[in-house]
Amino acid sequence: MSDTNSHRKSAVARRADIIHAARTIFLDQGYADVGLTDVAAAGEVSRGLVYRHFPGGRSDLFLAVTEDLLGELRERLRYAASAPFSPAKRMEHLLAALFAFFQERPDAYRFLFRDVWAAREESIEASAVAARASVLAELASVMAGTDVPRDELEVASAGVLGFALAGVEMALAGRVEAETAWRVACRYATSQMER
Repeated sequence: MSDTNSHRKSAVARRADIIHAARTIFLDQGYADVGLTDVAAAGEVSRGLVYRHFPGGRSDLFLAVTEDLLGELRERLRYAASAPFSPAKRMEHLLAALFAFFQERPDAYRFLFRDVWAAREESIEASAVAARASVLAELASVMAGTDVPRDELEVASAGVLGFALAGVEMALAGRVEAETAWRVACRYATSQMER
């Protein structure tokens, strides 16, 4: 799409196209190695149009791409956690969805949990906290139906998330099979739910 054709699109559609282009290039090359000129070229729009929709520049685009990815991840996690099973089975399904998402999109793991710290920008670091909070909420909702005391729920779900993400990272690095990492994460998570 050229700038001439993009004028025919609504502002919402143009913004979505720019987010899509940014997502593609950020996930492919990494946030640190991509500038607005690269995003504009990938989206076949002018740099000025990118700034019109994202006045904060690259960091605004990072946040938009983060929200886009988190939306997909949250949808999968909610679906997995909503199965009419016991809390332990729902936890297994939720962790399976988490592992599957990042096995299918290892670049999304890097973007959400690694690039964010390399950027050394406060607003972007806040997005990493938001990413974790989003997943924590799903874990806590499953754990809330167990014997985990309410005052320990946040700490327990944070522990499970940290454990699971360590397993995801090890699987992505090829240090362990994803299935093995998932099974170990499930055992750890369900042990936290049994008191």
